[in-house]
Amino acid sequence: MAFHVEISSGFRQRARAFNLDEGKLRGEILDPWTRGRRIALGDKDWEPRDCKLIILEGPELAETDLSMGRGWSNAERSSENVTRRLVNAAASPRLVVAVLAEGPSAESEIGHILERLQLQMAPWTELRSRILGMPPPAAGGPAYAAVLVVESATPSASWFFDAGLARGALGTRAVVAQLGDASIPAQLARIEVVRLEPDDEASVRALGERLRPSQRPA
Repeated sequence: MAFHVEISSGFRQRARAFNLDEGKLRGEILDPWTRGRRIALGDKDWEPRDCKLIILEGPELAETDLSMGRGWSNAERSSENVTRRLVNAAASPRLVVAVLAEGPSAESEIGHILERLQLQMAPWTELRSRILGMPPPAAGGPAYAAVLVVESATPSASWFFDAGLARGALGTRAVVAQLGDASIPAQLARIEVVRLEPDDEASVRALGERLRPSQRPA
């Protein structure tokens, strides 16, 4: 599949580009558009606030499809208008999930689950440094969530300390998850805990629903 773009201003001013891949669309069109920066397309620089953007997704167009000025009409016939969906997605902060686990096996298991949910994983140390006052990332940086995963009924004191940091900073975006059959630690008795079974799609889906609702920066 390919992307076809039209930017227009007024009645006759427009520029089009065909057969863009996702990387080029994001780098040259979507990122500057959502940040209000000028877009170079055709022989003109376009100000997003003064323009209309249309993005179509469909089959790649051959040279014969683009000839005789028929490119855009052919693109409209064979493609879907995905402008709103892609602009909204580009404007939302990228969600990155930090994992605090009792050990490497649990961290690896959660990593596989996040991969199935198409969520990016980050080491706990990255989020911990951010919480403890490291300089914030530049505008347009990621939004963070966390999975605080326990495998036993008696996690270490350091795990509880870091889990408290995460819950204090992220609130409901810090999701406590239990892997395996061990009982939930007594200290977490009043906290909602997601029971995770890697082979159970319902529990994996439940984790995704807990992580995704609020994609606001930490």
